[in-house]
Amino acid sequence: MLKAIILAFTLLSSTAFSQVHTLRDEIQLSDIKRTVKVLTESSFKLIGLGFKKNQILDKHTTPTPAVLIVQSGSIDFKMKGKTYTLKAGDFFNIPANIEHELIGREDSLLYLVK
Repeated sequence: MLKAIILAFTLLSSTAFSQVHTLRDEIQLSDIKRTVKVLTESSFKLIGLGFKKNQILDKHTTPTPAVLIVQSGSIDFKMKGKTYTLKAGDFFNIPANIEHELIGREDSLLYLVK
């Protein structure tokens, strides 16, 4: 029992849980290509994405559902023949196995939760 408590305390006091992270610091935008960085992996995966204006994430699918959250900027999210314009504060539920793509309308930072 004591070992479990010590392990839980160690996990909770690790830097992953005891630091404030800012997406703007974690994701550096690049003029060359979009930026993708896994920010955390626990029971879910948190991924940071960065797009400069007009950068594209080509059509693809995800094997698991995901939630896309726009932290700053705006993007066009295309799926099933429709274009959804998402801006800071918006989020979109992405279903599994449905082809979609993203285009940066302006410099943008996003979270993807899987």
